[in-house]
Amino acid sequence: MYLEIEKYGNINNALNSEFAKIKSPLRVQESESIDKFPLTYALVEYRNKFSQIYLAGKKHVFLPDFWRDGVCLANGQTNELNELVRVVDFWLLNDVSTNELSETFIWVKPNKKAIAFDENRAVEYAWNSYLKNEIFKDFQEFIEIAKQDEIIGKLFPFTSLMRLCFSRCTGYPYTYDIPIVIPIIDEKGKYEVRSSNDVIIGRGTAIQTLKMLKSHLPKNIKPAVKGTADDL
Repeated sequence: MYLEIEKYGNINNALNSEFAKIKSPLRVQESESIDKFPLTYALVEYRNKFSQIYLAGKKHVFLPDFWRDGVCLANGQTNELNELVRVVDFWLLNDVSTNELSETFIWVKPNKKAIAFDENRAVEYAWNSYLKNEIFKDFQEFIEIAKQDEIIGKLFPFTSLMRLCFSRCTGYPYTYDIPIVIPIIDEKGKYEVRSSNDVIIGRGTAIQTLKMLKSHLPKNIKPAVKGTADDL
């Protein structure tokens, strides 16, 4: 189905050749596993952004995503190789918002969280998304008070295996040096606090949990910032 890829031998060569045609400095990130897996995926990075490109399996479609500061902000699909290269070049080399990207390339669709992250409201968005999500109802009482706290409420919340975790950055990979909160299912309104290395600190109500959490924070804790744990 991908005759233009076959022409160049693989997706990496095809993309690099097309980048060269439009005089773009971008090139595909080479992978150490290039000889181990079929080349149906490519990665292009530039500074704090990257795009992953996948080849659809049952029809001729290129599937790029669009990341900035460790957050996937948009996805798209096109069957034109030159259009794919143009959008990746535009996204990575220009200081544009996700909306500007989708307005320039109408086949790119921003994710729900894109505007909040573009407007530096990532922390607020994350807290509210958990508060409104019925899946995380066991956390609701704690989240309601934690999101208003002057310290915990300024950290970036995320979940892992139904554990509520907190990061000092808003992008993935997150930091893992802050205690976590786990709801006690058979005791409504009660929570367990564990250290980042899974040692139990204590159990209690939402208010008690917040106090335990704050008393075991790393020194000089600051509000979450853009970027990833690698940046920090």
